[in-house]
This record gives sequence, C-alpha cells and structure tokens, in this order.
Amino acid sequence: MSQSISLNSQNRYEIKIYGQLDDSWLGWFGEANAHVETLADNRQVTTFSNVIMDQAGLVGLIRRLHGLGVVLVSVRQAPEADDPVQTQTR
Repeated sequence: MSQSISLNSQNRYEIKIYGQLDDSWLGWFGEANAHVETLADNRQVTTFSNVIMDQAGLVGLIRRLHGLGVVLVSVRQAPEADDPVQTQTR
C-alpha cells in the first residue's frame, strides 16, 4: 500500500547530497541511515535513507542544508519496505 502524503503525515524519504556531513549533523535526519559513496570523478555523495518526518520537518531540513551551502542531489519519497510494487528494481 502506498503512503498517503499530507502536511501532517509522517512519511519516509531518501535524501542525497554532494559531499559528506560531519557526524554532529546526522541528528538532523532523525534515525536515518547514512551511506557515502565515491563517484568516478572522486566526488562523494551521501544518501540518507529512512528519513521519517512530516512536510514541515522536511522543508525545515532542506532550508537548513541550503543555508549551510549543502548541494542537494535529490529528495524523494521512499517506498515502504512492505510495498512490493514500489520496491521492485527496474
């Protein structure tokens, strides 16, 4: 079953940024998991998965990152783990 999105609902997101954040910033993402990968051109991309927050929290997080000069690669609603339609690899 797909997540319903509203301004007040808690939803699961995946956020990718260029670079790697200092460990002291990780609390901004709640209980999220962080994964850093190095691209072919030696740039790093950090993916935060399992970011759970409402719309206000997400907007606040994006504003905070922007204010610090962090470059966003992507922000997307992540599928629920038990949703077979959305978790299929294409």
